[in-house]
Amino acid sequence: MDSQSHDPSVVPVSCLVLTRNEEVNIADCLGNLSFSDDIVVLDSYSTDQTVQIARDTANTRVFQRHFDTEYKQRNFGLHDIEYRYPWVYICDADERIPKDLIAELREIVSDPNPAYAAYRLRYKNMYLGKWIKHATSYPVSIIRLVQPQKVVYEKRATNVHPLVEGETGQLQSHFTHYSFNNGLCHWFEKHNFYSNEESIEGLVVRRKGLPSIEELRHPEPMQRRRAIKNLSFFLRGRGLWRFLYQYFLRNGWMDGMAGFHYCAMISTYEYWIELKIREHEAQWSERTEATAREMGKDDNV
Repeated sequence: MDSQSHDPSVVPVSCLVLTRNEEVNIADCLGNLSFSDDIVVLDSYSTDQTVQIARDTANTRVFQRHFDTEYKQRNFGLHDIEYRYPWVYICDADERIPKDLIAELREIVSDPNPAYAAYRLRYKNMYLGKWIKHATSYPVSIIRLVQPQKVVYEKRATNVHPLVEGETGQLQSHFTHYSFNNGLCHWFEKHNFYSNEESIEGLVVRRKGLPSIEELRHPEPMQRRRAIKNLSFFLRGRGLWRFLYQYFLRNGWMDGMAGFHYCAMISTYEYWIELKIREHEAQWSERTEATAREMGKDDNV
């Protein structure tokens, strides 16, 4: 595995892109990552032209794995694929990296004695041609630059976060997220799937009980956000609360109609989660009662 590139224009960092039917985004995504000469696409057996486009792109290797769970897919991407460089930048197909972030990545990964095992960074979410800064609760930081051997994704149904062995740093630059590039139908289909997974996670959380004060005040931002997220599974009317929070308390109204539509859509997503949690709990209750009745019959025999 090469420790550095001979081409001075190449940033010595590998890139990982997870895909499933991303033919609308993948060409622009891989073109945007051309600062790296080691790009890996881990595809979940797309049925469109995603894989062919990726295979036709320079410096790109394509692997395929059937999707089962998000954390297993992401851990496979980090640990079961050999990379050319010690640092890996994780990128979704609908994300783009501006020049200032490329320059910052070059500086970080060229350091022979890195102070951190991973880095988080902020992003700008785009809708209707504009950055919906307020409606998306900016700034939110997520881990994108990692040393694979020091990172593993948590076991969770969806919205998984990487667990880092060591300290985590903060990059100053942003990436840009075009989450609606595939159209609204794709966004709703994707979030219908996410709400299924999230509702299962919510059912598990509710059975464990409320998070502790210590968890809600955890010094690590990602752990604190997870505790707050778990707390939200106990709320009634979470869709309405999410809209009021995003649109009024977080000033989503300042993003105009794009902000209103985004707040409405993300609140609908939260409403779906609540409905599905109720459905799961009702089904669980029915199964428990049926089991109790059967055991009662056995006792009377």
